[in-house]
Amino acid sequence: MKQSELDFINTLRQSTRYIEQHRGKTCVIYLPDALIAAPDTFKQLSQDLRLLHQIGLKIVLAMGASTQIDAALTAHKIHWQLHQHFRVTTTEMIPVFQQTIGQLRSQMEAVFSQANNQNAIPLPIISGNWVTAQPKGVIEGVDFQHTGKLRKINHQAISASLGGGQIVLLTPLAYSLTGDVFNLNTLEQACEVANALQADKLMIFSSHQQLQDLPKQMNVTELELKLNASVDPKQTHFLAQIAKTKHHIKRVHLIDQNAPDALLQELFTRDGHGTLIFSDRYHQLRPANIEDVGGILEMITPLENQGVLAKRSRERLELEINNFIVIERDQDIIGCAALYPISNTLGELACLAVDPCYQGQSLGAELLQAIETNAIQAQLTQLCLLTTHTHHWFIEHGFKLDTLEALPKERQSLYNLQRQSKVLIKALTK
Repeated sequence: MKQSELDFINTLRQSTRYIEQHRGKTCVIYLPDALIAAPDTFKQLSQDLRLLHQIGLKIVLAMGASTQIDAALTAHKIHWQLHQHFRVTTTEMIPVFQQTIGQLRSQMEAVFSQANNQNAIPLPIISGNWVTAQPKGVIEGVDFQHTGKLRKINHQAISASLGGGQIVLLTPLAYSLTGDVFNLNTLEQACEVANALQADKLMIFSSHQQLQDLPKQMNVTELELKLNASVDPKQTHFLAQIAKTKHHIKRVHLIDQNAPDALLQELFTRDGHGTLIFSDRYHQLRPANIEDVGGILEMITPLENQGVLAKRSRERLELEINNFIVIERDQDIIGCAALYPISNTLGELACLAVDPCYQGQSLGAELLQAIETNAIQAQLTQLCLLTTHTHHWFIEHGFKLDTLEALPKERQSLYNLQRQSKVLIKALTK
């Protein structure tokens, strides 16, 4: 079998569990104007959206159009101004907006039909007046006129359309109860609609400038810190809008708009493509069980071969599994540690390991803290460990170097002279 065929099979196997996890889930996707304006990228994205729809995701698309509107206003020799990153929309602009958005929506439908021409039924896209708008008002002396903000979202109607197998499309235009037309910021609209729907995921395509220096994942606290530290006004505005979703959306995905295959990578691979912002725990720390033995062995075997950890057979690990805790991410074991009581007051920390792909995220410290908590709950007053490579890290976390004689004689008798492990001990306090 060719390597390319093996790669395909392995990828398919790995993606299967994600297909099950995503089926029936609601996903709001923000499409910026630059992505829609890139024909090849947008065509591939439409094919990927078809795939997501076929495997059962409920999809809401929020369509940006700033670049296209800029071009149309310029062609009509209509000048505009920005205030606080929002366009001031005059009455004169409204016909241009309506014409441009209508054309863009028609072009999108054509691209979706072309990209899915091998299917008997085109991808079903529907839009409507689900969003009620109101004037943004006068801010710092600037009247935004027909620039609006969301007043109300008919999320029941959107949910009904999703339940009927439709893909819902949101455009920048919305209407007030008096029939006035308003221009809405589409990113803001996407975030608000995701909140109202209690969407399972909000996926935001964005530019490199807005995504620069962002880590692979952040919790909401780290998002606030990044927001406060950002010196780029565009990134600050971008992150501030996303931060408003933190109490409603568990997972927000930020994706490079120039990466055509990013959407599928983000949804169907363990590490994704862009930046994940999560309000829940992206990993789970829990007691190990017998089903975890294979995952633990897969993770620690390379470390055993390097001499970092003492070797453990599968049989031994199965017998001692109740001593272990693990960190699990998307059903993969990415960290583990064990606690062995040696006496009524002393416990031994063993086999603390984190998958190399996830080091640098304080997972080791999280495992250590959990072991210390378990030891205290077991009425132990000291924690010891033997290590050949990482004693400096443990010293930084409160352990002190000691001698072999500091351990009980029964533990001294098990000491491996060939490994020459260093002995460290830490006093535990409640």
